[in-house]
Amino acid sequence: MESPYIVIVGTGIMLIMALFIVLFVMYYQRKQIEQQMRVKDMEAEFQRKLLEVSMASTEAERRRIAQDLHDDIGALLSVTKLTFNALYGQLGSKDQAERLAQQVREALDETISHVRRISRELVPTTLERFGLPAALQEFAAKSNSNNALRVTFGYCGDENCRLDSKTELMLYRVAQELINNAMKHSGAKNVHVQLSLPPHDFGMVIEDNGQGFNLENVRLRPSPGLGLDSIEGRLRIIHGKIQYETAPEKGCRAIVELKNGLVSDKSLAAEKVR
Repeated sequence: MESPYIVIVGTGIMLIMALFIVLFVMYYQRKQIEQQMRVKDMEAEFQRKLLEVSMASTEAERRRIAQDLHDDIGALLSVTKLTFNALYGQLGSKDQAERLAQQVREALDETISHVRRISRELVPTTLERFGLPAALQEFAAKSNSNNALRVTFGYCGDENCRLDSKTELMLYRVAQELINNAMKHSGAKNVHVQLSLPPHDFGMVIEDNGQGFNLENVRLRPSPGLGLDSIEGRLRIIHGKIQYETAPEKGCRAIVELKNGLVSDKSLAAEKVR
């Protein structure tokens, strides 16, 4: 007969080996999960960097086109207008010629104005010089002058606070896209933009009283049409995110957050859209 002591020792050794195997399998699985997470993080960072390079290239191209419009086409139009003004002075009192000349002059003035406007929109000089609040306020004012939509702007925080240039540019483009969406698709009468900067928590809320939309249905479309991918892509570059509060016939409230500053409902209590 086997000694009870040998049976107990053998059983103990088997239990220890089983425990060791279980611990090893758990350790291996944990390492596998950690490795998968690292790979996913690396892939996400690579996609973010790739998107950042793409957006930077787009902005550089915008800047080049704006410079060409201003320096080349704008200058040529200005010279053409000066030459035409000299010609206009030689027309005398011929009524028909004067009327035609006046029409050409007005067309030139309008063309020059459009070139300047397009140039400013391609590269927001107000943003570069004075910061995000001033640029958004200017964009809201221009939106009011060109459309039946009423756009209002509210701001709290230090008016001299500046974010880094890349962050300001991405936030400005996101706001542009959201306001343009409200103009083109929502049927809204009012849009309110609310911005909060330090010493408050950062936040940007854009709210309209339009028809709203079903977010899931829009995302399922082959071509969403609301620029949601572009908006989210720009925000990923600056480690931001966006949340939509919307439903059919309920308007839309878009809340933009940054990684280092969460939106506070108190600091971003958007003016009620009437």
